[in-house]
Amino acid sequence: MLKIHYAAFRDTMAVLQTSDFTRTNVMHAVGGGTDPIGADFPDGQLGGQVVVHTGSYEIGVQSDAEVEVPLGLFINDAAGSPYENTPAVASGKSPFVSGSGSVVEVDIFESNAAAGGALAAYAAGDLLFGSANGLVTKEDGGGRPLGTCYRVPGTAGLLGVRLL
Repeated sequence: MLKIHYAAFRDTMAVLQTSDFTRTNVMHAVGGGTDPIGADFPDGQLGGQVVVHTGSYEIGVQSDAEVEVPLGLFINDAAGSPYENTPAVASGKSPFVSGSGSVVEVDIFESNAAAGGALAAYAAGDLLFGSANGLVTKEDGGGRPLGTCYRVPGTAGLLGVRLL
């Protein structure tokens, strides 16, 4: 889920790569490797995942934190089921929010490091990046920052992100 407080830009021009309709969603596990995000989250691209250019006029979920440059965050789930009436399936496109100063909150983000072990608690002002799983993280994987933390995940479980 993505909760938008202020959006500098919303974009729907590029086509979503086909694999993002059915991708399995995982997050880094405490002991290394990955674990499923949870039963409440469907397969396919999710609202709140990190957007990157993947090819000629295509966008997708970030999968290589060192190489890919984050553009922003997806607004909606792609919900890649052929029997669901969703705009992403019908159009092949999925909207995303981008632009310096955009302020959003996400309910899915990394809580563990790529090599295993829990990340230190998120703090206001922390630089945020996209992980290899396409989730927001405070772990610098060698790529360009996505934004900064403006609200720490509390009881509501939402992480506040101010995009750069």
